[in-house]
Amino acid sequence: MSSIPDVPTLSLCSILASAAFALVYLTLWRARAGQSHMLDWAGSSALYVATMLGFAHLGHDPVAVAILHGSLGVSDVLILTGVYRFDGVKPFRAWMLLIPLAPGVGYLGPALLWSPMAAQVGGTVGLAFAMLVVGSILVGGRSTASGGGRRIAGFALLAYVPGYILTIVLLVSGSRIPHVAALVPLLSDQMLLAILNLGLIAMPGERAQTALRRIALRDTLTGALNRAGLTAHSPAIVAPDTAVVAIDVDHFKAINDRHGHAVGDRVLVALATCAMRRASGRDLVVRLGGDEFVVVLAGTPREGALAFAADLRRALALIPDLPAWTASMGVAMVAPGEGDLDAAIARADGALYAAKAAGRDRAAA
Repeated sequence: MSSIPDVPTLSLCSILASAAFALVYLTLWRARAGQSHMLDWAGSSALYVATMLGFAHLGHDPVAVAILHGSLGVSDVLILTGVYRFDGVKPFRAWMLLIPLAPGVGYLGPALLWSPMAAQVGGTVGLAFAMLVVGSILVGGRSTASGGGRRIAGFALLAYVPGYILTIVLLVSGSRIPHVAALVPLLSDQMLLAILNLGLIAMPGERAQTALRRIALRDTLTGALNRAGLTAHSPAIVAPDTAVVAIDVDHFKAINDRHGHAVGDRVLVALATCAMRRASGRDLVVRLGGDEFVVVLAGTPREGALAFAADLRRALALIPDLPAWTASMGVAMVAPGEGDLDAAIARADGALYAAKAAGRDRAAA
């Protein structure tokens, strides 16, 4: 027959695990400049260690125990402030004071007015509230480059809530299990503390991977998508109402020969910037190579694509601090039944050469 786990042993395991994660966060903070969110998370783990030691050594004074309950809420707040700091937004908001107040007041009020058992119930309800609030924010927050790790951490916090509910049920039902108010949460710690902290630690790595992927899909000079970016993004907008505008700088070699490659690069950047400013959120601006660009316009008829080309040509003529230059453009539509942009790009390229043959500095379809 299995025995009830020893609460002091479980508490020691939670203390050691949290202390280890606090050291990990501090090490990562020292090794990576600018990652101040690691200090919030280190503070959360360190405060949890201090609170567990406080429960073990400060006795049963109601005020002291209420403060310790509030400290557990503060450790949850530090998780949230670290996430907000990681996002680059204001880390603390006034409503966060409710998170530590709920378990602290939830314990102290019943302890002063009713009984120790009522205080344990009130404190446990407050802790469940704190976990529910912070976990829900992490799980349901905006989608970011760190969504996976953030949601793992959020679900770990939410997974504490059923344990708190079980604790409340056992307390109210008069369970004879020793130290039940501490036992179930400490059992939850043995699995969920690691999941929570590993989720937080994963967030910077996820952001770095997303940034690297974004870099791999974009042209480093102009910021437009490259061929890999076109391949990655085009399936979402391939449809018969998708227009393709092929763009080529007229006499680009002559610009480089006469004014230097630095000026030629500025021309390419100006073209890409003008195109991206006029593109909608679903449109794609792509540098295929050299001075060849493609703009993919989602949900745009041929007339709309020709209007886009005309507007872009006018904008290019107004760019200051560059020698006079022009661009030729060709417009084509994705045909019904086509599953990619290859044929439409080829047709737009053919129209582009027709524009060049007709005298350049114009668009053809």
